[in-house]
Amino acid sequence: MNSLNFGKDTANDKYQEFLQDYEEYIKDDLSVQKAKRLANSAWHLVDWTFEEYKTIHNFTNIGSFRESLYPSCESLKIMHDLANATKHKLISRPKADLKNTKEHQGDFSSDFSSDFDISYLQIEKNDGTKLSFADEIENVKDFWFEYFKDK
Repeated sequence: MNSLNFGKDTANDKYQEFLQDYEEYIKDDLSVQKAKRLANSAWHLVDWTFEEYKTIHNFTNIGSFRESLYPSCESLKIMHDLANATKHKLISRPKADLKNTKEHQGDFSSDFSSDFDISYLQIEKNDGTKLSFADEIENVKDFWFEYFKDK
């Protein structure tokens, strides 16, 4: 079979790529560029797993498959919106009810715990809730770890 991915054509290959992107981001967790790349990697893994395992999951369309994942990982909705905003600028069908993202400049360095006002990539929801991209992507990493654990 021909490859348009340089021979990296399995969902597990895409998962390994996601883990590499995650490690790069962790080394520089204030990098918007690395966060955007990681959000894309995390979200597109959904498409790859659907294509490879759709007969196992018994889904005939990707929308239903995506909806089935959200109860296990609400943070995937955030990755959906971030990935689509990166690609299209505007989101026509948002999933996570996001209002804004920004680079929050804290009074303390990231050497301190999040109990302090540290700098971080902030995600704000429409209800005023402020989330850390690092925390949300950690949730996604844990979800994918469990998913691929036995594959």
